[in-house]
Amino acid sequence: MKWWIGLFIGIILYSCKAGREAFNPDKKFGPQQLQSDYRLFRKILEERHPSLYWYTAKPAMDSAFEAGALQLKDSLTEQGFRRVLTKVIATVRCGHTSVRASRNYTKYMDTLKTKPLFPLYIKTWNDTVVVAYNIFKNDSSLVRGALIDSIGCKPVKAVLDSLRGYIPADGGNRIAQDQRLSTGTYLGALYTWVNGWPGDLDIRFRDSTGRPGKRLIRPYKPPVDTSRKQTALSKRKQKEPRRKRLQEERSLQIDSSGRFAVMELNSFSEKLELRSFFRHSFRKLRRQKIENLVVGLRSNGGGRVSNSNLFMKYLSNRPFKLADSLFAVTRSSAYSRFIRNDWALKWFMRFTTHKKADGRFHFTWYEKHYFRPKKKNHYEGTVYLLSGGNSFSATSLVVGGLRSQEHIIVLGEPTGGGAYGNSALLIPDVTLPATQIRFRLPLFRLVTDKSIPKDGRGVQPEIRVLPTVEAIRQGRDYKMEKVKDLIRINSRPGLWK
Repeated sequence: MKWWIGLFIGIILYSCKAGREAFNPDKKFGPQQLQSDYRLFRKILEERHPSLYWYTAKPAMDSAFEAGALQLKDSLTEQGFRRVLTKVIATVRCGHTSVRASRNYTKYMDTLKTKPLFPLYIKTWNDTVVVAYNIFKNDSSLVRGALIDSIGCKPVKAVLDSLRGYIPADGGNRIAQDQRLSTGTYLGALYTWVNGWPGDLDIRFRDSTGRPGKRLIRPYKPPVDTSRKQTALSKRKQKEPRRKRLQEERSLQIDSSGRFAVMELNSFSEKLELRSFFRHSFRKLRRQKIENLVVGLRSNGGGRVSNSNLFMKYLSNRPFKLADSLFAVTRSSAYSRFIRNDWALKWFMRFTTHKKADGRFHFTWYEKHYFRPKKKNHYEGTVYLLSGGNSFSATSLVVGGLRSQEHIIVLGEPTGGGAYGNSALLIPDVTLPATQIRFRLPLFRLVTDKSIPKDGRGVQPEIRVLPTVEAIRQGRDYKMEKVKDLIRINSRPGLWK
């Protein structure tokens, strides 16, 4: 019988190998397959998305759908089809609705030995683009602080306007889009994904003296790892302890002066053990009578609403509500088989929502319930919330909910998440059957405060601290500098009993 076991193992190993080798990223899908997936994509959005016409009028949305359909007359690769879908999705102007690669494509990308990278990290705001880092360290001209005027012989403004058309954001929030372009090499990655690499990419710029310059840049190709197995084993051995990984996502440091503490909070994820972190942190702040707390929310993209609500309980001086309204347009779908875990979502919504006169299914508990501040270890000092374009989703709820309170000061840039509200809470993946491309589908619309304008803008800081070319050139943390200046000027002694 041993030979049967060997044959079975051999077949399994061969099948796995064949499966890996069978995926071809350049495979083209025929027009019929693309059009079938596209029709399903449109039908599901029209049936289920709670905010399809919230920031984009139906005629404009219909035009976007029709423009996308016109691009499907010839065969396309997965990447080509994703470009079409991404352009349409961005028209919805919802930061939680986005297109994702198929699982096989993602696995393929993970197995590549080397991936060409756009060599420049940039910071962009108000149509200004500044180099933050150049992977090619021996390049002495295109350095930190260089002001880029054109990319690929096109003015920077035209390039940015084109790329923003592929970036979903609440209400078309420009701050959120520019922050996304400022993340790592994303601007270059998106530019080359949309336009391809022309061989040498022409970059025109000005240096710190204002002198114009020109560079032809090529993608950076990391050296191939010839000992992948050994490297993978080494990485496993060198894996950071869980405590250190948690510390990188949420931490509390008390300044040596004893006048303030800095809490870095990069997510409200359920994986960060935030309940115990908050309990220990706020107890420590009370015991040491720290009068000023700086909370870094600049990199916090959101997470669990239960965690963001808990955080607010430690800071808020009055009861607060999550939302003025929270509803779904339907609790079931004719396309459930394509929506991940839709059967479970359907039952959850059946028990938690109620149909009202407007025909929508409202999560009435959240609409009516007021959360009360913590009594034990409630923070009584001055709080400085640092916000920015990456402050998104649940983080926007936190900043918007605390902004009006006297002891809390919001400082920095507007949040990337919409101040008026967003579409979120439950966000399953939808998988298109022919191409296996996925897209995220939020099921609830949340209106935070119906009294403020629905203009797509983020929560506005009380003290605006915006980037400058000089600050980027010098690598300064200009927001933290401003906070420290305010703490030196302002003092509220005798807060703690």
